[in-house]
Amino acid sequence: MKYINFPILGQRPATEFTVAGVLEPEPAELVGITAGAWVFNRNSVPLQRQEWWYHAASQLWFIVERDTESDDILGVAVAGEKTDVS
Repeated sequence: MKYINFPILGQRPATEFTVAGVLEPEPAELVGITAGAWVFNRNSVPLQRQEWWYHAASQLWFIVERDTESDDILGVAVAGEKTDVS
């Protein structure tokens, strides 16, 4: 099982969280496709991105920076406390 160290909660299993979406805006202008279409027509290029993660038991939202190629967690912050998760 994969464990992640979260602020306030400590080390918790990743299965306790729901990934609610990507924090970055839609990159439609960058890839030349219509807004929203990138969700279904991605080219699966590995990248580092920030995501919204929700912990239902504590009702806390987190911003998690994750490498999509290795699935490594690069940083975690409580949503609203700071913008830099590294």
